[in-house]
Order: sequence, then C-alpha cells, then structure tokens
Amino acid sequence: MATTDLTWMGATEALQLFKAKKLSPVEMMDAVIKRAEAVKPSLNPFSNLHFEEAREKAKASESRYAKGKATGALEGVPLVLKEEATIAGLPATSGSLPLKDHVADETLAVVERCFDAGAIMHARTTTPEFSSAVITHSKLWGVTRNPWNPDYTPGGSSGGTASAVAAGVAPIGTGSDIGGSIRVPASTCGLVGFKPPYGRNPEGRIFNMDHYAVEGPLARSVSDCILLQNVMAGPHPRDIASLRPKLTLPTTFKSLNGVKIALSMDLGFIEVSKEVQKNTMDAVAKLRDAGAIVEEVDLGWTPSVKTAAFGHLGHIFGGALGPMLRRHRHELTRYVEFLVDRARDSTAADFLEAQRMVGIMYDTLGPLLERYEVLICPTTAIPAVPADHCPVTGHVEINGKEVEPGFDWVMTWPFNVLGHCPVLSVPSGKGRNGVPTGLQIVGPAYEDAKVFRIGAAIEEADPWFTRPARRPKLATTRKKGK
Repeated sequence: MATTDLTWMGATEALQLFKAKKLSPVEMMDAVIKRAEAVKPSLNPFSNLHFEEAREKAKASESRYAKGKATGALEGVPLVLKEEATIAGLPATSGSLPLKDHVADETLAVVERCFDAGAIMHARTTTPEFSSAVITHSKLWGVTRNPWNPDYTPGGSSGGTASAVAAGVAPIGTGSDIGGSIRVPASTCGLVGFKPPYGRNPEGRIFNMDHYAVEGPLARSVSDCILLQNVMAGPHPRDIASLRPKLTLPTTFKSLNGVKIALSMDLGFIEVSKEVQKNTMDAVAKLRDAGAIVEEVDLGWTPSVKTAAFGHLGHIFGGALGPMLRRHRHELTRYVEFLVDRARDSTAADFLEAQRMVGIMYDTLGPLLERYEVLICPTTAIPAVPADHCPVTGHVEINGKEVEPGFDWVMTWPFNVLGHCPVLSVPSGKGRNGVPTGLQIVGPAYEDAKVFRIGAAIEEADPWFTRPARRPKLATTRKKGK
C-alpha cells in the first residue's frame, strides 16, 4: 500500500486491516513517522518525538496480531498526545520556559486508557503556554502553524494535535478544552473535535473539579472521534467527579427525517463574518436535505455571558499561575502575563456570578432542547487569525468592526459555562484564505449521542479527508516553525 494512502487512513479502517492481517502496524507507523519528519519544519506541531519507541511498540502490536492474541480497541494505531497531558517520567513543561526541565510524576488517566487500549504515541504536541489561549505559540516552542495555510494559526490550545492530525501525522489525537481548546483547533483544521460533558472523561487534579475543563478527542472523521472517545470515557478511581456508569457511544445512527434542530448564527451577541455565515447555512442545507427541520431561534444571551465566563476563568488561572508570575514574569508570554494580571482583580463575587450565569443561560437553552434535538452554531466567527497573532495586542476585525483580539473571534466558551452539555465541532466549509470553518453541535446535558448523530449526517453528506481534494496541499519545505 502506498505511503500516502497510509498517511490519510483512518483509525477505524486501519484496525480492520490489522485484524485481517492485510496491513501491519509497523507499515503504518513508518508511514506516519515519515510524514511527521516531512511536515515538522513547516508546521512545528511537536514538543517531543518518540519515533524509536513507537517503532518498537508497533513491532509488538504486529506480533500480537500475527499470533492471534487479544488486542486492545486501539491496538497499533498511531496517536499524537497534547503535551499538557502528563506522562510519568516525560517532560511536562506546559509550554513554559520556567518549566522547561520539569518532568511529570503521574500519567493522566485518559492517556493510560489510550496506552492500555494499544494506541502508540510517536509524538507529543505543542500548546500555547499553560494552554491559556486559542492560538498556539510560546517562547519555549515557537509558532505552530495550520496545514491548510501556514500563515494562520491551527487554533489552540490543542493546536499542535490538530495541526498534526490534519497534516496526516496521525489519525487521532488527544486534546483538552476549558474555553474551546478542542473545538477551535477542530474548526480551523477541518477536523472533528468533541468537548464531552463534565465528568464524562476523567481529568487530572485540580481541574477535575472545574466544570469548564475536560479532556477529549480530535480526529479526521466522526467514526474515529467516537472510537477514541469510547476509549477515554468512564469512571476512574483517581477522579471523584468522573461519571458512572461508562457511556459507550453508538457507531451507527438513525436518519434525520423529521428531527428538529435549532440554529443560532450569533448566540445573540457575537459578530460573525459573512463567509462563516455562508458556510454555516451550507451545512444547514445539508441537514435539511437529510430530512431535518432547522429553525432559527433567539437565545436571548447578551455580552454579560462573557463577563461571567471570564470571571470564572480569571479566578481559576489567576489562582493557579499567580505564583509563577511573581517569580518568572520576564520569562512568560505576553498573553499569560496579561491573563494573570487581569485575574488579580477577580473576586469571589465574580466567580459566584459565573456560577449564577449557568442557570440563566440554561433557563433558555434547557427548555429549547426539549423542543429540538440539538442547537447548532458556528465554532469560530472567522476562519482563523494569523499564526503569530497576539491575543493581547493583536488586531481582529469582523465585518468591518474591531473586536477584542483574545476570544471574540471564537464562539466556544459559552458552552464551557454550560459545561454539562456535550458539544461536537465538524467541518462546515473553507474561508477565502483556505482555512476551514466549523459548525458546533450542542446537545442537552449528558446526551452525547445526539450530537454525534447530527455530525454523522453532515459528514455523510460532505465527507472531508476521505477525498484527496479535501486534504491540505502542504508544502514541506518552509522553515518558519521557530
């Protein structure tokens, strides 16, 4: 089989071929390592590489398949892991210069599950410093770029994972999401990304106690996203907030005939570019062609949602990073410095107001989701910002209006406020700059399968990476990663 075919092969198909002994995990690993070496100079998506260890593990998987031994749900599948997800004995820098020599003493539960299922990590991926932005660049690792157009960001904070998966380096990868860090990179890189509801997947301390923060999957297809999510999900003895019993998502879904879907183009208060609006309506047309009834709704939300959300996030990040700022201000990125400085003004009352806002927002969304299967809206308000965009001093303009450069170009964080709702981002089209756009699918609290049902229907109508024309035409000679 040609190397290029293996580069773009999905995890679900690869597993079928491994089991049928028509493909070896070694062949696939060699192909994706070759691809990783080719794209590294132009995209800079990796924090650490583990090629030799991966090849040895691929040989062990090959032997298990050859001998008919029991294999895990991801046996032999190449996987990239966000560096934020700690692995005992390996670097745990959070993309921060002051932590450049820090080594983890614990492996995150979802990572353990991926390894126990037989997935093979050949690369760890970059993040913004402390995963605190929706772009991906840091003083430690430099600028990570989008494979569809390297002048633009792959999003953040799971930007390295998204860039790698979209570039053909691995069929699946891990991410985390506290304000959009899975869904923004999924949108900008043309991927499927899932923010599970709070507690569905085990999280590490102390963020397992924060309903904004979750671990989740990124993939090039809905089926592969489901595959990885089903491995990650379930209660864990080290996470008191993890849900029982384990939810296993289905892999097939009923038609959408007669299914009612609510649409909000702007969530009531966000400026959305004309090209994102067009791509969203193109996705709506596909849903209608599949038999769904899509109706526009008014959520009644206002900018006070943002004030509350960042009251919560500021309180969390300020408390967590305040000591680091006092000791290492000169080594930190401008966006971390700004975030922590602003968080100093956060009060317990601000945090309490954010919790109150959950109820106010769900007073609208909850009853609406009794009448509709899901709510859909854009994932980002523009396709992407430049790769080196500064979330503090950068310039973002939408429809001729200047907006706040940090988070006003994304539409994900309201659903971290509503952290118990499952949210899936799927591709909706591409912008004029060649960067993809995404559609968010928001389900009722803890009804995960509903969002995958809608995502699967959109993908069936308009598949992406299964067609060569829907893959990034990446030049592999550019060297602007750092």
